[in-house]
Amino acid sequence: MPSEDQLIQLIAVVLPLAHAAALIAVLRSRARFSWIVNLNLLVSAGVMIYWAPRVSQLFGYVDMVMAFVGFELAVLVVSVLARLRVRIPNAVHWIAFAANTLLSVNALIFMLTFRITRLM
Repeated sequence: MPSEDQLIQLIAVVLPLAHAAALIAVLRSRARFSWIVNLNLLVSAGVMIYWAPRVSQLFGYVDMVMAFVGFELAVLVVSVLARLRVRIPNAVHWIAFAANTLLSVNALIFMLTFRITRLM
């Protein structure tokens, strides 16, 4: 079984690829817009699952980490509402998708640029 560090590194590689695949699918066929919503839901749920047992530690981190977790919580709420057929403008989903894409690409670049021996 991979360590937590290896799992995070794998996720950092897979996420930009998943975002690229979803973007290509949606640009080829607008009928696949649900891919954007589903990927937003998956990413934000993953972040919430990671941070839920560590919520007490969250306040010891820098403010940007709290802002990131707050953003992902908002994305989770919006994505769940969209899955429940609440009308959310597509621009909201695109903004969340673009932000998650930039965050995942930056995380990958950071991991590839610096030799990280331990994430936690």
